[in-house]
Amino acid sequence: MTVVRDVFVAPDRLHEFVASATMALGLSAADAAIVAASLVEADLRGVHTHGVAALPGYARRLRGGGVNPRPRIAVAVESAATAVIDGDNGLGQVVGRFAMDQAIARAREYGIGSVTARNSSHFGAAAHYASMALAHDMIGFASTSAGNRIAPIGGKTAVVGNNPVAWAIPSGLERPIVLDMAQSVVAAGKLGFAARRGERIPIGWALDRDGKPTDDPVAGAAGLLVPIGGPKGFGSALVVDILCGALSGAAIGRELASPHQPDAPSRLGHFFIAIDVARFVPIDDFKRRVDRMVRDIHESEPTEPGTPLYLPGEIEWRLREERARRGIPLLESVVADLRGLADELGLDAAGLLGV
Repeated sequence: MTVVRDVFVAPDRLHEFVASATMALGLSAADAAIVAASLVEADLRGVHTHGVAALPGYARRLRGGGVNPRPRIAVAVESAATAVIDGDNGLGQVVGRFAMDQAIARAREYGIGSVTARNSSHFGAAAHYASMALAHDMIGFASTSAGNRIAPIGGKTAVVGNNPVAWAIPSGLERPIVLDMAQSVVAAGKLGFAARRGERIPIGWALDRDGKPTDDPVAGAAGLLVPIGGPKGFGSALVVDILCGALSGAAIGRELASPHQPDAPSRLGHFFIAIDVARFVPIDDFKRRVDRMVRDIHESEPTEPGTPLYLPGEIEWRLREERARRGIPLLESVVADLRGLADELGLDAAGLLGV
């Protein structure tokens, strides 16, 4: 049996590594810091599918011309509370940060800001952008289109992505509620991590090329993801595809290229909302009621005595607090990939990562 070990890396060292690597790949220092913050935050919260493991893939796209390292991101269309952002084929983290900042600024002035983005690429964890609203006492929403991985129910041709969405809800004394979910049973990256660990996957996660259930992560990665809740998940994925694509002018459906293709723009789209709570109800009242709801859920009766009951994002908040102290555990294979990338870029991996 293969023994898989973790290597612990300090968050600040990981941030410095990602920033150094992306600058070596052509990003500005400011944009490199944005990408590093997104990837490290995902790993801190235990969302390793959207953490530094994605960096070598981004590097291939930056080198191959699939992503523009120096985009001229601009507001293409706007009204008072809305905007369409043209990402100029930049990294999704940079485009997403710009767009969510726009949504927050418009919400501050008009109570709500709704912003779409086009000509973008994979933006990492949706929760990262939704959570930007929390510091402003706002509700945040973020969503993105993705490469086509889900077939209509009964079909075997992928026609929509798993198109994740995230909501972030401010609270008072309790932790904020952060819901981040793809429209598939699991994110595609979990198949890759299962393959890295030499593990089978549960039946119900993925289908092979023939549309048949599989427990082989490699066959699942080459096939289809299973939509969460069957037709409900497929329908939700379709709606998100339209909000992120048709509403922004981004690619949609069959127009989408794979977000991992090294030499072609993926033309992904995003959709963001920021809501200024105080324009609806006093913020202190809102936070107090959210806190009470959180406590009511924690105090509700579990099926098995002593079983903790969690709200969306709560496990991630706890992991973040622990990993900020102890360091971020990375698979040895992920660290090996980072060292390989550092060698290609002429960087000192050991000096940057400290391992």
